[in-house]
Amino acid sequence: MKKKILISAYAISPVKGSEYGAAWDTVTQLAKHHELWVLYGMSDDHMGDTQTLREFIKTNPLPSVTFIEVRAGKVAMAINRLNKIGLGWFFYIAYYLWQQEALKVAYNVLATVNIDVVHQLGPIGFREPGFLGYLDKPLVWGPIGGMKMIDSLLLEDKPLPTRFKFWVKHQINHFQLHYSQRISEAFSRADILIAATIDGQQTILKRFGRESHWLPEQAIVGDIEIDETKFDHIHQRVQLVWSGSHIERKNLGLCLDSLALIKHNNWHLHILGSGPLTGKLKQKADELGLSANITWHGQLSRSAAINIMNAAHLHMMTSIAEDNPAVIFEALRLGVPTLTLNHCGMGDVLCNNCGIKIMVATHDQMAGEIATVLDHFLLRPEILADMALGTISCATRHHWEKRLTLMNAYYDEAIALHGKSRLSNNETLIILQNA
Repeated sequence: MKKKILISAYAISPVKGSEYGAAWDTVTQLAKHHELWVLYGMSDDHMGDTQTLREFIKTNPLPSVTFIEVRAGKVAMAINRLNKIGLGWFFYIAYYLWQQEALKVAYNVLATVNIDVVHQLGPIGFREPGFLGYLDKPLVWGPIGGMKMIDSLLLEDKPLPTRFKFWVKHQINHFQLHYSQRISEAFSRADILIAATIDGQQTILKRFGRESHWLPEQAIVGDIEIDETKFDHIHQRVQLVWSGSHIERKNLGLCLDSLALIKHNNWHLHILGSGPLTGKLKQKADELGLSANITWHGQLSRSAAINIMNAAHLHMMTSIAEDNPAVIFEALRLGVPTLTLNHCGMGDVLCNNCGIKIMVATHDQMAGEIATVLDHFLLRPEILADMALGTISCATRHHWEKRLTLMNAYYDEAIALHGKSRLSNNETLIILQNA
């Protein structure tokens, strides 16, 4: 049944990836079945930067979507300047203030529109749940992420500043999950909770005593297809691809160390992206004798990146911390199996038919295990052609058509549960009045 849905999607963009793209896909797919009022705060790099979305919807309006830009106050914008210069934790203070403005705008929407259900969509992190639970409307919150504590083994070889950064994050996560009254109340107020990972789902149950649905924040939009011609010359050279920012968290160094251990040379690695570690990583590749087999593509347009992914035989993912990276779903859509560490959202989404999951261990142990797997594929590359077919089959489970069915069920469930809760509260009030 068609519903009127109020969505808070702070960061949303039709041209960016990650959470921006996930929010955009959610809105555009839901708009096929429902009327939406979408509160947003940025579509570009920082709070208040909304020019991309404003220009896009001028020429590409979505008939069933009303986009409402929520402007942050002067204090929030002033605090966010600290975020702009690299002091990232100040973002949460500014975002907290933005959420207060979003609540005011939400009340204005409810004054003129009979909203059926409210969805606190993003960002997905648990630590800033917003205030839409005060609207007394059926509330869906999620997908919710950011709760995972990183295995200490993954940090052993990292520089001291990186280890310190994750230690601080772990301490803050522990404090907020166990002692934040506001976060606890947010988990209690929501009628339906959606966890972005299975680990997050378990944390929600253990810490807050609430059941939740597991649903990654990313999904597949568009046709699921495979370019079978790329297998014509796979025995001559196996095409590998790695995509992401060149930062410690993405852990490209593990990929390079693994390649340095393999016995066969019939491979080529395409590295997409850039970042502060690009120069250091290129030097590492030189020192390991890998440079002749690597192409550093840098930052590419989405279409150019997809073309490279489409031509690849194996996607490699070595991150030490993620929820559900969009590149995993892009690889699924194109029939490219993924070799990944067996943790985070990657470990949940991928199975043996579409992925190779390396158990978390020390850096050297994981590099050795990855090298063993790669040598096996390089000796018998036809296995990757078979896995590509399995990947295409798995991809259908993560397409937005199936996700839309689940979302509609969650909205119906939220409405039913909220109605029961209000009825129960009214009955309790009557009993107390008659006592």
